[in-house]
Order: sequence, then structure tokens, then C-alpha cells
Amino acid sequence: MTKIIRIKGKRVRPGQILLAIGMILMAMIMIAPFLWVFSASLRTFSDATALPPKWLPPAPGEWNMKYFDKLCSGQIPFFTFMRNSLKISTIITAGMVCHGALAGYAYARLSFKGKNVMFGLMLVGMMVPVQVTIVPLFKIMNLLGVINTAAAVTLPSVFGAMCPGFAGAFGIFMMRQFFMTVPAEMEEAATIDGAGIIRTFFSIMLPMAKSTLASLAIIVFTFAWNDYFTTFIMINSTEKLTLPVGILSIKQPFSTGDNVVFAAVCLAVLPVLFVFILGQKWIVQSMTHVGVKG
Repeated sequence: MTKIIRIKGKRVRPGQILLAIGMILMAMIMIAPFLWVFSASLRTFSDATALPPKWLPPAPGEWNMKYFDKLCSGQIPFFTFMRNSLKISTIITAGMVCHGALAGYAYARLSFKGKNVMFGLMLVGMMVPVQVTIVPLFKIMNLLGVINTAAAVTLPSVFGAMCPGFAGAFGIFMMRQFFMTVPAEMEEAATIDGAGIIRTFFSIMLPMAKSTLASLAIIVFTFAWNDYFTTFIMINSTEKLTLPVGILSIKQPFSTGDNVVFAAVCLAVLPVLFVFILGQKWIVQSMTHVGVKG
């Protein structure tokens, strides 16, 4: 017989307590790097790099804000990097959500020759690292004359041909799984009312997929915001860099000799962290839909 423990009048099993402790420990491990970076950004360079590391930030009255002031002073084009990241991430997110919804609906509800083979090849493409395809993609972008522009990153990424290509294939898979959970009676009723495939998709299916679309947008935005490799290869002008590459450049042409990079990382994390926290409920809901029906 399993022993029952009462905590504040509630019946709790020992296994639940152990699970909660394990989850708290995992959460602490995941939060620790962010906490250390935030703590380092508020200290002097010697204190920030001291061993053992100081995990907790100093008292509010002892905060050293000179690194944040330096970012905001214009000496470093930090907000230019952030604007570039926002632009590229928004374009990639919009493109991937659109083609993910369209392709996911086609794979889930339409019948056409070679559908299963095409879907299988798409999933296999998720296993191919971007380093394998970066050379031909670079040559294609060079032929198009878009190297060193935002289009060199957004054009391949929108169609899942480049990092975050995983998010592109995963987005199609996610939308397909959702549309497969929609009862066939919904489409039959729309057909009886005279709606065609396009009207059914935009008037019935797409409104029902709002939470899944929102979740996909958050996932893709996170991938695009954190993408380093493709921007590093495709863009070489400082004023066109995104945050991941731009933060690295702070230590080179804008070498400061201090830990201003920690302050830059703190500010760079805030937008995507805010978006993720805001939409985590939709992500959980969409993951549930993905696992309902294969």
C-alpha cells in the first residue's frame, strides 16, 4: 500500500514529492547560466570573472550600470543589431507560419500522388545539418545578388532550406498533426454549404488552428532570433549583423576590455524570453495536439 502524506490538508504521494524536487533541481540548473550572466553584468570585470563565480546579483544599491549605459550611449551599435534581428526574425516567422499552415493542411487533408514520399523526405531533411548545405546555398544567394543583405538569410530560411530549417520542417509536421485531429464532418459540412478547398481552409481550418499557429510562431521566432551560423556566413557588414553575431563583434572592432558583453547578452535575451513566457501555454497545447493523432 502506497503511503499518503498530507501537506496543508492535501493528500500527496511520496512519488509526487520526489518528482517536484527533481523538477525544482532541473529548473535551477537551467536558470543558473542566466542568473550568472545577469549577476556579472552588474559587477566590475574583476568581480564578474572571479572564481568561484558569484551566482546571485549584488544588492540593488551596489549595481554597476556603466555597462548598460555604454550600450545605450551609441558607442556600440547594439540597437542596430537588435533592429536587424527583429526584422529578419519577423520575416522568417511570417514566412514559415504561412507555408507551414498551407503545407500542413495539404499533407493532412488532401490526397495527391507521392504525398507520403514527399512528407518522409521532408522529415529526413530535418536530420541534415545546415553545414552540409551552406556552400550550395551561399552560391545560389550569390547568383541572386543578395549576399550581405537580409534577403540572403530570410529567403532560404523562409522555405526551411537553411537554419532554422528544423523549425520549418517541424512547423509543417506540427500543423499536419493538428489538422489531422479536426473531425472530417467539419469539412463535409463546409462542402455541403458550397465551400471549396480554399474557402474551407481560410474560413474553418485556419481559425481553429490559432493556438497552434501562435505556438509555431513563437518556436520559429526563437530559432531565428538565436540563429548565428547563417548570418555569420551570409552577412559581413557590421551595420547589417544580427544580435548573435553582433554581440561577438563587440569584442573585436568595438573591443572594450570589460564585461559589456554580459550586459548585451542580458538585453538580447529579454525579447525572446518575454515572447516565450507569454506564449508557453500555446506551446504546451500545440504539443498535446501533435501527440494526439499520428
